[in-house]
Amino acid sequence: MKKGLIVLFCLLAMTGQAFAAEWPTKALNLVVPYGAGGNSDFNARAIAKYLPDLIGVPVVVTNMPGSGGTIGAAQVKNSKPDGYTILVHQLSLSIAEAAGMADYGIQDFDLGCVLSKSSPEVLVAQTKVPYNNIPELIEYTKQHPGEVKLTANTGATTMWTAIGLLKAGAKLNVVSSGGSGERLQVVLGGHADIVPLNFNMIEAYVKDGTLKILGSVSDSKSELIPDVKTLREVGVNAGYDYMNTMIFPKGTDPQKIEKVCAAVGEIINKNESYRAEMKTAYQPPTWMNVKDTNAHWYGQRDELQAIKDTLQGK
Repeated sequence: MKKGLIVLFCLLAMTGQAFAAEWPTKALNLVVPYGAGGNSDFNARAIAKYLPDLIGVPVVVTNMPGSGGTIGAAQVKNSKPDGYTILVHQLSLSIAEAAGMADYGIQDFDLGCVLSKSSPEVLVAQTKVPYNNIPELIEYTKQHPGEVKLTANTGATTMWTAIGLLKAGAKLNVVSSGGSGERLQVVLGGHADIVPLNFNMIEAYVKDGTLKILGSVSDSKSELIPDVKTLREVGVNAGYDYMNTMIFPKGTDPQKIEKVCAAVGEIINKNESYRAEMKTAYQPPTWMNVKDTNAHWYGQRDELQAIKDTLQGK
């Protein structure tokens, strides 16, 4: 009897290994819940460029924008858990849950691996505005309540920034916007006064005098902009780093998740062409394994759940 059980376990193990070796057999679909041109889109496409060589099948990127990333996230959540449909998302997923914009969260998915840490997130404005930093902005809005328009992606990380500024005393007119690609066009076109954007997206506009940086939204100071103070440094209780992550439908075979994430890790840690591309985008090549990714995400979720009433305006 014992011998028979041992043989059975060995056969099952061999079957699992063979299954993992055979999968995937068709294209992987990376779903970005934002429009083209934003940070999540950039990072998904950077990985998709190199992943086919390691995974053995094509990798396509599908943009599915809307409602702060919740439309694309819901689409993946409801997809078949076969490993072929993968969400590329960041903190906005947990923000949307805490803010009441979504009735689901990371507990309704299987987390894969962190695949990027973005360049510093900054608050920018056109150079013609009369304020040059966050304290000046707050003071100006107190004298001109409701005149300064800030765009925030409803249910996304930028909403955390908006709430932090409002709680710090800023009298802003907060309006809804799409992802970072859309926000860039909004501020360039003069349709909003201040917007949060990644540094790599606006550096050229700062250099040519079109835009100026008011402050950093990132959790910590960056060597790229050492003279720019973070929101937390000037008394605004908000700040985050974008950690784009591969997220799978609940119930996906862990072997499939590990296979994809191992390939992604090899690209990020060893592919010099990819690493050079990240350097150009001012992003440190960053990868976390499945265990560390889960710890990171659930830690952030706990923080956000603790302030969900504030995020929901209660």
